[in-house]
Amino acid sequence: MNTQGRKSPPVRRSGRSDAGKRRPGSGVGSRLLIMAAIVAAVIFGVAIFFKVNTVEVQGNAIYSAEEIRSASGIQKGDNLFTLNKEAAAGSIKASLPYVETVSIIRFLPDKIVIEVKESDATFAVTTDTNTTWLINSVGKALEQISDSAPDSALTAEPTAPDAEAPVEEPVEQPVENTDSENAGEDEAQQPSENPDAASGEQTQQPSDTADTAGRDTAAEASAADNSAIQADGKRIPRILGVTVNSPTVGSVVTATNPASLNAALAVIAELDGTGLLDHIVSINTEKEYDIVLQYDGRYEIRLGGTEELSYKIDYLTVILSKLSDFQAGVIDLTFSDSSEARFYSQE
Repeated sequence: MNTQGRKSPPVRRSGRSDAGKRRPGSGVGSRLLIMAAIVAAVIFGVAIFFKVNTVEVQGNAIYSAEEIRSASGIQKGDNLFTLNKEAAAGSIKASLPYVETVSIIRFLPDKIVIEVKESDATFAVTTDTNTTWLINSVGKALEQISDSAPDSALTAEPTAPDAEAPVEEPVEQPVENTDSENAGEDEAQQPSENPDAASGEQTQQPSDTADTAGRDTAAEASAADNSAIQADGKRIPRILGVTVNSPTVGSVVTATNPASLNAALAVIAELDGTGLLDHIVSINTEKEYDIVLQYDGRYEIRLGGTEELSYKIDYLTVILSKLSDFQAGVIDLTFSDSSEARFYSQE
């Protein structure tokens, strides 16, 4: 056969070979460009549309909402997502010392909520420069105040104990009042404040007014040292026996006698929430092992040291609930002689 004039059939080429000749990476580049465009659109939208329009303040009582907004530095028109919440919270706490905690929350599309928790002044203390400062329960200096006239409901050192009554555990009635044998007499008899009256012993009343006048003079003399502080209509106990180094607003105070300061803070922490702190005029921790509280104008409370402090405060609460309104004296919770509390009636 003559095969010279016959043409060979054309060879079919696969489409894959053509695809293989495409430029490498061209699909990945397109996808990256699309993603970049989407990100840019999102950023542009956030910058344009999510701006702060409302700043709401919650939990404030001492400071106004405007004071807190101003201290935060957050302004209308700020970007909702790019504002620095930590910096704003730190600025509030640094500028407004009564603010204890700050939480800043974003709400779409344009709202910021600032939640604050404010602390109260818990006690007053004297500094090494003879100024008076209000301190909160954790020892943060809140503000310097003018130490004006002493509180009217002050207490003096009780006179020497003339009667002793151990309080058994569980706590029994610390003081028993005996009815007068002459209940039918026209002149009313003052119930005895002496816990030993039930056993027949009678408390001696002052025979003349000289002794009473002497005690009144002593009370007035000691009032300035044991006076509470009045701040915003609230009685705040004074810490005695502690001298703090000149503080700065918002800083935690330090003391020349740190053991005494720590003892005072421990007592404050135990009293907080019991309702007793509102009645405490002064807390003397000059000797941290011999802590003395002045309660209204009625009781000197001797706690001893800070060991078993929670138990002592619980015990004190029970004792106070059993004492009558007209009684006054010394409540001894040092447990120096036994595990019993003791009450010494003051006449």
